[in-house]
Amino acid sequence: MKILLLSRNQNLGTADGQQVIPFGMYKRELRERHGIQVINTPTNSPATRTASIRSHFHSHGPPDSVLAMPHWAEPADELAAWFEHARTLIGDARLIMLDSYDPTCSPHLGVLPFVDMYIKKQVLANSADYLSDFRGGHIYADFVANHWGFELGDWHFGSKPDPDHLHKLVAGWNLGITPRYQRMLQLSRFSPVPWRARPIDVHLRVGTLNQPNKPQEWYQFSRAKALESVQPLGKQLRLSGSGRVGSRRYFAEMYASKIVFSPFGWGEVCFRDYEAVAAGALLVKPDMSHLTTAPNIFIPHETYIPVRWDLTDVHDVMRRCLDRPDESARIAANARSVLQSFYAQARFADLLDHLVRP
Repeated sequence: MKILLLSRNQNLGTADGQQVIPFGMYKRELRERHGIQVINTPTNSPATRTASIRSHFHSHGPPDSVLAMPHWAEPADELAAWFEHARTLIGDARLIMLDSYDPTCSPHLGVLPFVDMYIKKQVLANSADYLSDFRGGHIYADFVANHWGFELGDWHFGSKPDPDHLHKLVAGWNLGITPRYQRMLQLSRFSPVPWRARPIDVHLRVGTLNQPNKPQEWYQFSRAKALESVQPLGKQLRLSGSGRVGSRRYFAEMYASKIVFSPFGWGEVCFRDYEAVAAGALLVKPDMSHLTTAPNIFIPHETYIPVRWDLTDVHDVMRRCLDRPDESARIAANARSVLQSFYAQARFADLLDHLVRP
């Protein structure tokens, strides 16, 4: 099976880059285990996607599948028109959209009639929720607006799919598949800091990134609420700071932390989630039961500890985690094992084969 991947970049630390990195990491397993060859062609516009398709077909013949990764800011009607046109270019090859956007929502579900599959790195567990009228088009932005009264204004990052094509929307893989996290897992295995001995109780580097002279975004408002919910614990516990620091200090603190608190950002899944698990810390995070993704480190009370979206239970949950060190260490170890197994068993290769195999 030959796949033409029209990617955007492979930069570590970017959402679209980390969506592409696994193709290179597991190139051998894809080829030897599943007979899949991936030709990765970086593109940065609809025109370069079209040119890459034509060039590939001219030089190499038709692939079995074309995976196209657009930019989140492309106008929805223009992207739908591009996919409709791409369908005429690729003949019998399968046409797949690869969505690297942060939240469970997307402004581009209008492409569904023109694709065979829409792979999104995380999807709502109840697909019928995509037909709901969430404020801002996003289930969590809707919560922030309704529960805390934040005015979203004209911010909107959603779209409603054609119900007849909703079955094409499927969960793919998330931010957790990178060489960096693989190395972090190795370090936490061979140079482990026992959970009880970690000097920082709660890692709290979740800065709100407010910018001078610019209105506060709902995401920044939500992060500020998260910080407010935890910072009073500083009277009883040792917390890391909350501001931005260099990467060396950031990761050193994570390896020294018992708990990593990871509130939602623009999207529900954060780099911090997988970093915490790879570093051997206990992940505490707003309830993730509304979504599906992989690697799945979000099994409540088995691989992470959920808190309510309104954050009213954060104090009690964190105190309980610290008062039950054996249970907390077990959950942190479970999460680390899940992520380690995903790497060791090359499950990305199996997942991709399952998704793209006709």
